[in-house]
Amino acid sequence: MAKKKETKKVVEPLIEKDFEEVVVETPKVVEQPKVKTVMEKPLPKKNKWEIKDRTYILKNGQTPLSKSIKAAGIYYFDEELGYERELKYTSNQRTVFVEEMKGDQRLDHIIFRKGVLMVPKNKVTLQKLLSLYHPH
Repeated sequence: MAKKKETKKVVEPLIEKDFEEVVVETPKVVEQPKVKTVMEKPLPKKNKWEIKDRTYILKNGQTPLSKSIKAAGIYYFDEELGYERELKYTSNQRTVFVEEMKGDQRLDHIIFRKGVLMVPKNKVTLQKLLSLYHPH
């Protein structure tokens, strides 16, 4: 039988020339300004007015058989716009502000019976007028 030959591997010592020097640069951390997303902003309310039946009562416990208040020639100072706006209650307009009205204007009466005025939810313009103008 034949004998196995033993082979030895010769390992050459590592020389510094065999390695390349690798320089890894770490990027600088720059803080990004915070950007508000759409979900962080509160959604603006388009119509803040709640449509419901309302009851208005005269001040100081007054209970006359009938009390009429002005429906035209009323002025209201609008702080957002910075000037006075004329108010008028009409039965055929969508707004109480004269400058926003279009077409013919049919005045309507505002009458308290026994010191109380019941305004149904379908008369939103009257409710808005009484929220802006309340003399008694």
